[in-house]
Amino acid sequence: MKSAAPPAVSLFLAAALATNASAAPLALDEVLAPVVALEARIPDNARSAATLGTVRGGTGVVIDATGLVLTIGYLILEAASVEILPDGLAGERVPADVVAWDQITGLGLVRARRALAIEPMPLAASATLAAGDAAIAVSWERTNGMLPALVVARRPYAGFWEYMIEDAIYVSPSHPGFPGAALITLDGKLAGIGGFAVADVEDEYAVSGSVFIPIDALDAVLADLLLSGRSSQARGWLGLYCEEVQGTLQVRRVPADGPALRAGVQPGDRVKALAGSPVSTLPDFYRRLWATTRPGDRVAIELQRGTESFTVEIEAMDRYQRYLPSAPQR
Repeated sequence: MKSAAPPAVSLFLAAALATNASAAPLALDEVLAPVVALEARIPDNARSAATLGTVRGGTGVVIDATGLVLTIGYLILEAASVEILPDGLAGERVPADVVAWDQITGLGLVRARRALAIEPMPLAASATLAAGDAAIAVSWERTNGMLPALVVARRPYAGFWEYMIEDAIYVSPSHPGFPGAALITLDGKLAGIGGFAVADVEDEYAVSGSVFIPIDALDAVLADLLLSGRSSQARGWLGLYCEEVQGTLQVRRVPADGPALRAGVQPGDRVKALAGSPVSTLPDFYRRLWATTRPGDRVAIELQRGTESFTVEIEAMDRYQRYLPSAPQR
Protein backbone atom coordinates (compact mmCIF):
# COMPACT_ATOMS: atom_id res chain seq x y z
CA MET A 1 0.00 0.00 0.00
CA LYS A 2 1.20 3.49 -0.81
CA SER A 3 2.27 5.54 2.22
CA ALA A 4 1.15 9.07 2.92
CA ALA A 5 3.59 11.93 2.63
CA PRO A 6 5.76 12.40 5.72
CA PRO A 7 4.76 15.41 7.86
CA ALA A 8 7.99 17.25 7.01
CA VAL A 9 7.25 17.00 3.30
CA SER A 10 3.63 18.06 3.76
CA LEU A 11 4.72 21.16 5.69
CA PHE A 12 7.38 21.88 3.08
CA LEU A 13 4.86 21.65 0.24
CA ALA A 14 2.40 23.87 2.05
CA ALA A 15 5.06 26.52 2.59
CA ALA A 16 6.46 26.28 -0.95
CA LEU A 17 3.07 26.38 -2.64
CA ALA A 18 2.02 29.32 -0.50
CA THR A 19 4.67 31.43 -2.23
CA ASN A 20 2.90 30.88 -5.55
CA ALA A 21 -0.77 31.78 -5.40
CA SER A 22 -1.39 30.24 -8.84
CA ALA A 23 -0.07 26.81 -7.86
CA ALA A 24 -2.72 24.12 -7.64
CA PRO A 25 -2.65 21.73 -4.68
CA LEU A 26 -0.87 18.47 -5.43
CA ALA A 27 -2.71 15.17 -5.13
CA LEU A 28 0.39 13.36 -3.89
CA ASP A 29 -0.98 9.83 -4.21
CA GLU A 30 -1.58 10.44 -7.92
CA VAL A 31 1.69 12.29 -8.44
CA LEU A 32 3.76 9.56 -6.80
CA ALA A 33 2.00 6.51 -8.31
CA PRO A 34 4.48 6.31 -11.24
CA VAL A 35 7.45 6.08 -8.84
CA VAL A 36 8.17 2.36 -8.54
CA ALA A 37 10.80 0.03 -7.13
CA LEU A 38 13.13 -1.91 -9.42
CA GLU A 39 15.20 -4.99 -8.74
CA ALA A 40 17.80 -6.22 -11.22
CA ARG A 41 19.78 -9.45 -11.09
CA ILE A 42 23.15 -9.61 -12.80
CA PRO A 43 25.19 -12.73 -13.65
CA ASP A 44 28.10 -13.47 -11.34
CA ASN A 45 30.54 -13.29 -14.26
CA ALA A 46 29.28 -9.95 -15.58
CA ARG A 47 31.88 -7.25 -15.98
CA SER A 48 30.10 -4.86 -13.62
CA ALA A 49 29.28 -7.47 -10.95
CA ALA A 50 32.38 -6.85 -8.84
CA THR A 51 31.82 -3.10 -8.55
CA LEU A 52 28.03 -2.75 -8.72
CA GLY A 53 26.89 -6.08 -7.31
CA THR A 54 24.73 -8.89 -8.65
CA VAL A 55 21.45 -7.79 -7.01
CA ARG A 56 20.69 -4.10 -7.51
CA GLY A 57 17.69 -2.30 -6.10
CA GLY A 58 16.56 1.21 -6.84
CA THR A 59 13.82 3.40 -8.22
CA GLY A 60 12.23 3.96 -11.61
CA VAL A 61 9.52 6.25 -12.98
CA VAL A 62 6.76 5.20 -15.38
CA ILE A 63 6.92 7.65 -18.29
CA ASP A 64 4.46 6.25 -20.83
CA ALA A 65 1.26 4.23 -21.04
CA THR A 66 3.02 1.10 -22.35
CA GLY A 67 4.90 0.51 -19.08
CA LEU A 68 8.15 2.22 -20.07
CA VAL A 69 10.14 2.97 -16.91
CA LEU A 70 13.03 5.43 -16.71
CA THR A 71 15.83 4.81 -14.23
CA ILE A 72 19.57 5.25 -13.76
CA GLY A 73 21.51 3.06 -16.14
CA TYR A 74 23.91 1.39 -13.72
CA LEU A 75 21.03 -0.35 -11.94
CA ILE A 76 20.23 -2.40 -15.05
CA LEU A 77 23.64 -2.64 -16.72
CA GLU A 78 24.22 -6.27 -17.80
CA ALA A 79 20.99 -7.37 -16.07
CA ALA A 80 19.82 -10.92 -16.75
CA SER A 81 16.40 -10.10 -15.27
CA VAL A 82 14.54 -7.04 -14.02
CA GLU A 83 11.38 -6.81 -11.96
CA ILE A 84 9.16 -3.79 -11.32
CA LEU A 85 7.56 -3.55 -7.87
CA PRO A 86 4.76 -0.97 -8.16
CA ASP A 87 3.78 -1.29 -4.48
CA GLY A 88 7.18 -1.81 -2.90
CA LEU A 89 8.94 -4.91 -1.65
CA ALA A 90 5.83 -6.55 -0.20
CA GLY A 91 3.76 -6.13 -3.36
CA GLU A 92 3.48 -7.76 -6.74
CA ARG A 93 6.56 -8.24 -8.92
CA VAL A 94 6.14 -7.52 -12.62
CA PRO A 95 8.80 -8.92 -14.98
CA ALA A 96 10.36 -6.33 -17.27
CA ASP A 97 12.74 -6.23 -20.22
CA VAL A 98 15.77 -3.99 -20.49
CA VAL A 99 15.16 -1.54 -23.33
CA ALA A 100 18.35 0.51 -23.20
CA TRP A 101 21.35 1.71 -21.27
CA ASP A 102 22.73 5.04 -22.49
CA GLN A 103 26.41 5.73 -21.88
CA ILE A 104 25.98 9.38 -22.91
CA THR A 105 23.39 10.42 -20.31
CA GLY A 106 23.77 7.49 -17.92
CA LEU A 107 20.02 6.83 -18.07
CA GLY A 108 18.36 3.45 -18.50
CA LEU A 109 14.98 2.21 -19.70
CA VAL A 110 13.00 -0.96 -18.94
CA ARG A 111 9.52 -1.98 -20.07
CA ALA A 112 7.00 -4.03 -18.10
CA ARG A 113 5.88 -7.22 -19.80
CA ARG A 114 2.28 -6.43 -18.99
CA ALA A 115 0.19 -3.32 -18.43
CA LEU A 116 0.92 -1.57 -15.13
CA ALA A 117 -2.34 0.39 -14.88
CA ILE A 118 -0.32 3.41 -13.76
CA GLU A 119 -0.71 6.85 -15.27
CA PRO A 120 2.72 8.00 -16.51
CA MET A 121 4.37 10.98 -14.87
CA PRO A 122 4.43 14.09 -17.08
CA LEU A 123 7.87 15.44 -17.89
CA ALA A 124 8.99 18.91 -16.87
CA ALA A 125 11.23 21.29 -18.79
CA SER A 126 14.07 20.80 -16.35
CA ALA A 127 16.10 23.60 -17.93
CA THR A 128 13.80 26.01 -16.09
CA LEU A 129 14.73 24.53 -12.69
CA ALA A 130 17.34 26.89 -11.27
CA ALA A 131 19.43 27.28 -8.14
CA GLY A 132 17.15 28.30 -5.29
CA ASP A 133 14.12 26.43 -6.62
CA ALA A 134 12.29 23.92 -4.43
CA ALA A 135 11.37 20.41 -5.52
CA ILE A 136 10.63 16.96 -4.07
CA ALA A 137 13.07 14.05 -4.22
CA VAL A 138 11.30 10.68 -4.04
CA SER A 139 12.45 7.07 -4.07
CA TRP A 140 10.19 4.02 -4.17
CA GLU A 141 10.16 3.88 -0.35
CA ARG A 142 7.51 6.52 0.28
CA THR A 143 7.63 7.34 4.00
CA ASN A 144 11.39 7.45 4.38
CA GLY A 145 12.16 8.13 0.74
CA MET A 146 10.34 11.42 0.16
CA LEU A 147 12.37 14.50 1.00
CA PRO A 148 12.14 18.22 0.33
CA ALA A 149 14.89 19.21 -2.09
CA LEU A 150 16.53 22.54 -2.76
CA VAL A 151 18.35 23.04 -6.04
CA VAL A 152 21.71 24.54 -5.08
CA ALA A 153 23.51 24.47 -8.44
CA ARG A 154 23.24 23.73 -12.15
CA ARG A 155 26.70 22.85 -13.43
CA PRO A 156 28.68 19.96 -14.93
CA TYR A 157 29.04 16.69 -13.08
CA ALA A 158 32.12 14.71 -14.12
CA GLY A 159 32.73 11.14 -12.96
CA PHE A 160 36.14 9.51 -13.13
CA TRP A 161 34.75 6.65 -15.28
CA GLU A 162 34.71 8.87 -18.42
CA TYR A 163 31.25 10.28 -17.81
CA MET A 164 29.88 13.81 -17.66
CA ILE A 165 26.57 15.66 -17.64
CA GLU A 166 26.99 19.30 -18.60
CA ASP A 167 23.91 20.70 -16.82
CA ALA A 168 23.46 18.42 -13.83
CA ILE A 169 21.02 19.32 -11.06
CA TYR A 170 22.67 19.47 -7.63
CA VAL A 171 20.22 19.28 -4.74
CA SER A 172 20.46 19.32 -0.98
CA PRO A 173 19.99 17.54 1.35
CA SER A 174 21.43 14.25 0.18
CA HIS A 175 18.86 11.57 -0.61
CA PRO A 176 19.72 8.16 0.91
CA GLY A 177 17.94 6.31 -1.90
CA PHE A 178 19.24 8.40 -4.78
CA PRO A 179 19.76 5.66 -7.45
CA GLY A 180 16.91 6.24 -9.90
CA ALA A 181 14.99 8.55 -7.53
CA ALA A 182 12.60 11.07 -9.04
CA LEU A 183 13.12 14.81 -8.75
CA ILE A 184 9.61 16.24 -9.00
CA THR A 185 8.65 19.87 -9.51
CA LEU A 186 6.04 21.48 -7.29
CA ASP A 187 3.46 21.10 -10.07
CA GLY A 188 3.99 17.33 -10.13
CA LYS A 189 6.28 16.80 -13.12
CA LEU A 190 9.46 14.78 -13.49
CA ALA A 191 12.52 17.04 -13.68
CA GLY A 192 15.38 14.61 -13.07
CA ILE A 193 16.55 11.10 -12.26
CA GLY A 194 18.83 10.47 -9.29
CA GLY A 195 22.29 9.32 -10.13
CA PHE A 196 25.07 10.16 -7.70
CA ALA A 197 25.92 11.29 -4.20
CA VAL A 198 28.28 14.22 -3.71
CA ALA A 199 30.20 15.21 -0.59
CA ASP A 200 30.27 18.91 -1.48
CA VAL A 201 27.30 20.34 -3.32
CA GLU A 202 28.79 23.69 -4.26
CA ASP A 203 31.85 24.42 -2.13
CA GLU A 204 33.83 22.96 0.75
CA TYR A 205 31.46 24.42 3.35
CA ALA A 206 28.24 23.09 1.82
CA VAL A 207 26.33 20.12 3.13
CA SER A 208 26.30 16.87 1.17
CA GLY A 209 23.78 16.40 -1.58
CA SER A 210 22.70 14.38 -4.60
CA VAL A 211 23.13 14.86 -8.32
CA PHE A 212 20.15 14.36 -10.62
CA ILE A 213 20.34 13.90 -14.38
CA PRO A 214 18.02 16.49 -15.95
CA ILE A 215 15.08 14.96 -17.79
CA ASP A 216 15.86 17.24 -20.74
CA ALA A 217 18.91 15.03 -21.40
CA LEU A 218 16.53 12.25 -22.45
CA ASP A 219 15.10 14.21 -25.38
CA ALA A 220 18.14 13.92 -27.65
CA VAL A 221 18.59 10.15 -27.17
CA LEU A 222 15.10 8.71 -26.56
CA ALA A 223 14.35 7.82 -30.18
CA ASP A 224 17.70 6.04 -30.54
CA LEU A 225 17.25 4.19 -27.24
CA LEU A 226 13.83 2.90 -28.23
CA LEU A 227 14.97 1.94 -31.72
CA SER A 228 18.33 0.29 -31.03
CA GLY A 229 18.89 0.19 -27.26
CA ARG A 230 21.77 2.66 -27.37
CA SER A 231 22.62 6.17 -28.41
CA SER A 232 23.70 6.64 -32.03
CA GLN A 233 26.50 8.92 -30.87
CA ALA A 234 29.76 6.99 -30.74
CA ARG A 235 32.21 8.34 -28.18
CA GLY A 236 35.74 7.11 -27.96
CA TRP A 237 36.50 5.37 -24.66
CA LEU A 238 40.07 5.15 -23.38
CA GLY A 239 39.78 3.33 -20.06
CA LEU A 240 41.69 6.24 -18.55
CA TYR A 241 40.02 6.91 -15.20
CA CYS A 242 41.29 10.15 -13.68
CA GLU A 243 40.65 12.44 -10.74
CA GLU A 244 41.54 16.05 -10.11
CA VAL A 245 44.45 16.39 -7.68
CA GLN A 246 45.99 19.77 -6.86
CA GLY A 247 45.13 21.35 -10.19
CA THR A 248 46.17 18.37 -12.31
CA LEU A 249 44.62 15.15 -13.60
CA GLN A 250 45.99 12.03 -11.96
CA VAL A 251 45.22 8.54 -13.25
CA ARG A 252 43.13 6.78 -10.62
CA ARG A 253 42.65 3.44 -12.37
CA VAL A 254 43.13 1.74 -15.72
CA PRO A 255 40.73 -1.17 -16.38
CA ALA A 256 42.56 -4.43 -16.94
CA ASP A 257 41.35 -4.86 -20.53
CA GLY A 258 41.17 -1.19 -21.50
CA PRO A 259 43.03 0.71 -24.23
CA ALA A 260 44.97 2.88 -21.76
CA LEU A 261 46.52 -0.11 -20.02
CA ARG A 262 47.51 -1.62 -23.35
CA ALA A 263 49.25 1.67 -24.17
CA GLY A 264 51.30 1.51 -20.97
CA VAL A 265 49.44 3.99 -18.75
CA GLN A 266 49.76 3.34 -15.02
CA PRO A 267 47.81 4.51 -11.95
CA GLY A 268 49.51 7.60 -10.52
CA ASP A 269 50.52 9.00 -13.92
CA ARG A 270 49.51 12.62 -14.45
CA VAL A 271 47.74 13.63 -17.66
CA LYS A 272 49.21 16.83 -19.06
CA ALA A 273 47.67 17.12 -22.53
CA LEU A 274 45.31 15.41 -24.96
CA ALA A 275 45.94 15.72 -28.71
CA GLY A 276 48.35 18.56 -28.02
CA SER A 277 45.93 20.58 -25.87
CA PRO A 278 46.67 21.01 -22.13
CA VAL A 279 44.00 19.60 -19.81
CA SER A 280 43.80 20.07 -16.04
CA THR A 281 40.18 19.28 -15.15
CA LEU A 282 37.87 16.38 -15.96
CA PRO A 283 35.45 18.59 -17.94
CA ASP A 284 38.38 19.91 -20.02
CA PHE A 285 39.57 16.37 -20.65
CA TYR A 286 36.17 14.97 -21.61
CA ARG A 287 35.15 17.85 -23.86
CA ARG A 288 38.41 17.61 -25.75
CA LEU A 289 38.29 13.81 -25.98
CA TRP A 290 34.71 13.58 -27.21
CA ALA A 291 35.12 16.44 -29.68
CA THR A 292 38.11 14.86 -31.38
CA THR A 293 38.02 11.10 -30.86
CA ARG A 294 35.74 8.34 -32.12
CA PRO A 295 36.06 4.58 -31.61
CA GLY A 296 39.02 3.33 -33.62
CA ASP A 297 40.84 6.69 -33.58
CA ARG A 298 44.29 6.97 -32.04
CA VAL A 299 44.83 9.92 -29.70
CA ALA A 300 48.08 11.23 -28.22
CA ILE A 301 48.14 11.62 -24.43
CA GLU A 302 51.02 13.44 -22.77
CA LEU A 303 51.79 11.99 -19.34
CA GLN A 304 54.10 12.68 -16.44
CA ARG A 305 55.42 9.83 -14.30
CA GLY A 306 57.60 11.14 -11.49
CA THR A 307 60.02 13.53 -13.20
CA GLU A 308 59.64 11.93 -16.63
CA SER A 309 57.31 13.32 -19.30
CA PHE A 310 56.35 11.19 -22.28
CA THR A 311 53.56 10.69 -24.82
CA VAL A 312 51.55 7.55 -25.56
CA GLU A 313 49.06 6.84 -28.31
CA ILE A 314 45.83 5.20 -27.21
CA GLU A 315 43.40 3.60 -29.64
CA ALA A 316 39.90 4.49 -28.48
CA MET A 317 37.19 1.85 -28.45
CA ASP A 318 33.40 1.76 -28.33
CA ARG A 319 32.38 1.39 -24.69
CA TYR A 320 29.26 -0.56 -25.59
CA GLN A 321 31.46 -3.33 -26.99
CA ARG A 322 32.84 -4.03 -23.52
CA TYR A 323 29.45 -5.22 -22.32
CA LEU A 324 28.63 -7.61 -25.11
CA PRO A 325 28.26 -11.20 -23.88
CA SER A 326 31.25 -12.27 -25.98
CA ALA A 327 33.55 -9.56 -24.63
CA PRO A 328 36.45 -10.80 -22.43
CA GLN A 329 35.88 -10.32 -18.73
CA ARG A 330 38.13 -8.62 -16.23
